[in-house]
Amino acid sequence: MVTWWQAILLGLVQGLTEFIPVSSSAHLNITHWLLGQGRNLQFDVLLHIGTLFALVFYFRHDWAQLIRNPAQVKLRNLVLLACIPAVIVGLLLHNLEEKLPVFIDVRFNALMLAVMALLLWWADHIGRKRRTLEEVNLKDALVIGCSQALALVPGVSRSGATITFGLFRRLTREAAARFSFLMSVPITIGATIMEARKLLEPGAFEALNSSPGVMLLGILISAASGFWAIGFLLNYLKTKDVTLFVMWRLIVAVLVFGICFLRGQLFAPPETPPTPQKTALFDHPKSL
Repeated sequence: MVTWWQAILLGLVQGLTEFIPVSSSAHLNITHWLLGQGRNLQFDVLLHIGTLFALVFYFRHDWAQLIRNPAQVKLRNLVLLACIPAVIVGLLLHNLEEKLPVFIDVRFNALMLAVMALLLWWADHIGRKRRTLEEVNLKDALVIGCSQALALVPGVSRSGATITFGLFRRLTREAAARFSFLMSVPITIGATIMEARKLLEPGAFEALNSSPGVMLLGILISAASGFWAIGFLLNYLKTKDVTLFVMWRLIVAVLVFGICFLRGQLFAPPETPPTPQKTALFDHPKSL
């Protein structure tokens, strides 16, 4: 049963890591593991609904401009074009965790956190970071859009992948992050709707094993912390590099491997989940 304090903790983990390039899916997996419990997929879907509210509310004016302002037609079309590869790959491979349970193994998550940390650091240090959001072109949209497919792997992060490849395309840090978020709005809406269907399945609410108040608390916490995280990231990247997020990824990876070593689990075979779990569309509800 998810208690009120677990709802607060999981809501904070989801909200703070969904949009910052550190991978919410890996952090949720690791948090459940540290709590000594299996993934409560239904409750995680509720948390994703909370961060969806935060995302849509934060970028409501940006998308209103993309829709209404003729001067924004090019950017709007590029954002929508960038969504297409992610949608195709997501629909084809949305059940990877079912086929590859190693994806929810915390050691694999930690490994991917470290690998993506190094890739993000490399992109930030070799990219020229001169091009603004207004300079995004067709090739940028396709490259960044295709990079979202990497977020199917827990530990990569949708924002991490798209910002990394945006930096490789010589976008400024802020431009790469903003394009990533604009692109994530339609992707996340569609992905959350797909995931929310699980809540309509027979026995779904019983599987939540939580009171309505605890469920609402988790949603509100994830929404509030997610809203804060978006603003923090955009403001942070205006003047600073990605070292903070690279270091965070590496520290979490080292801690996970260290705990596994102390528990004698470092080289143990991955456990097969008792109940098959479907991954979400992206590293979001399953991220974008």
